[in-house]
Amino acid sequence: MIELAREGPERLPAAALDAWGRLAELRGNPFLTPEWYRACRQADTGAEQEPFLLLWRAGGEVRGVLPLVRGSAGPIRLLRFAGAELGDWFTPACRPEDEAAMAAECAAFLSAERRLWHLFELTRIDSECSWPAALWEAEPRRLARSRPRRPDQLPFVRLGAGGYEGYLAEKSGNFRHHLRRHRRKLEREHGLEFTLTTDPGSVGPDLDICFALHEERWRERGGSLALSPAIRAVHHGFARLAHERGWLRLWLARLDGEPAAAWYGWRIGDRYCAALTGLGFERHSLGTVLFAHTIERAAAEGAGIYDFLRGDEDYKARFETGRRGAATWVLGRRRHPLAIASRGGDRLVGLGRGLPPGLRAPAKRAYRLVTRA
Repeated sequence: MIELAREGPERLPAAALDAWGRLAELRGNPFLTPEWYRACRQADTGAEQEPFLLLWRAGGEVRGVLPLVRGSAGPIRLLRFAGAELGDWFTPACRPEDEAAMAAECAAFLSAERRLWHLFELTRIDSECSWPAALWEAEPRRLARSRPRRPDQLPFVRLGAGGYEGYLAEKSGNFRHHLRRHRRKLEREHGLEFTLTTDPGSVGPDLDICFALHEERWRERGGSLALSPAIRAVHHGFARLAHERGWLRLWLARLDGEPAAAWYGWRIGDRYCAALTGLGFERHSLGTVLFAHTIERAAAEGAGIYDFLRGDEDYKARFETGRRGAATWVLGRRRHPLAIASRGGDRLVGLGRGLPPGLRAPAKRAYRLVTRA
C-alpha cells in the first residue's frame, strides 16, 4: 500500500521516520535521508515546492520511501526528488530486493492519482537500480517515459579486504612514489596536519572555510557556480544534521598552522562520499595528498566504497577503480500532451502546432523544465 504524506517528515510518526532513515543508510545515499529532505525544504531555493512523500507499507511496516516534492509552473504539476538539482544520484529508499514490488505499488498509485501530477522527473537514477523500468512496465497503458538523457558519470574507489595498502598496491609505482614524496615534503617544510571537525560549534565556520577555499581555487578560472546562497544554505543545514547523526566528514589540511585545503563529505552506510573540496595551496600536489588521506581514512573506518559523486574530472581518474552511470527520465501520463512534449525537442515544434492553443504554452514550459541541465 502507498501512503501519501503531504506535510513533510516532521509530521510523520516516529516509527515511519526511523524506518526511512534506516533504509536511506542501507542504500548508502545521503540524498535519500530525512535530513537531506529537511535541509532542502528549509533552505530558500526560490522554488515553490510542497512535500509529496510516498511511503510504501507492506505487512504493516514502512518498507520504502520516495522522498518527493511537487512544484508547479503555471498549470504544470511536476514531481521531483527533494534537492534533485543538488543530489548526485537517486533511488527509492528501500532494500534492493524490494524495488520491483515497490515500483508496482507506486505505479498503481500514480496511475490512480493522475489528477495530482503531470510529469515525474526521475533524476539521476543509479544505473544499478531496477526500479525505474519496473515502474513504467507496471502500468504501460497509463504511464509513458521519455528517452533518458546522457548519463552522468560517478567514479568511485572500491575498497577491499586489503584496505588502503591493498588499494595502493594496485596503483602504479610512479603514483605511489609521487604521493609519498609530496606528503613527506609538505610535512617537513610546512608541518602538514589533517584535522577532522568534531565540535558542533565548528561545523558552520569550518564549512565556510571549505567554501572560501573552493571559491579561491576557481576565482582565476572564472568562478564556480557550485555555491550560490541557496546551495550554501542547504549544505549548512544538512552538515549540521549530518554531524548529529555521525555522518559528517569535514577535513581541513593545515600548512604552517593555517587551513590550506578542505574536504567536505559524509560517511553513510558503506559509503564515504566526497561532496566538495577547496584548495588554496596548489604546490606539492596538496589536493592529491588530501584525497589520498580521505581514501585512507575511509578504508580505516571500514567503508566499502569511496564515492567521488558526479563528474568525470581528470583528477578523479587518477584514483578511481570504477564508475557507474546515473540517467534521468521523465515519466508522464500516457497520451497527455505534456508527456508527449517531454520526449524531445525535435518533435516539440510539430506537436505544438497540433495542440489546442491553451496547451501550447504549458507544453513549452514542460519541455524547458524536463530538459534543463
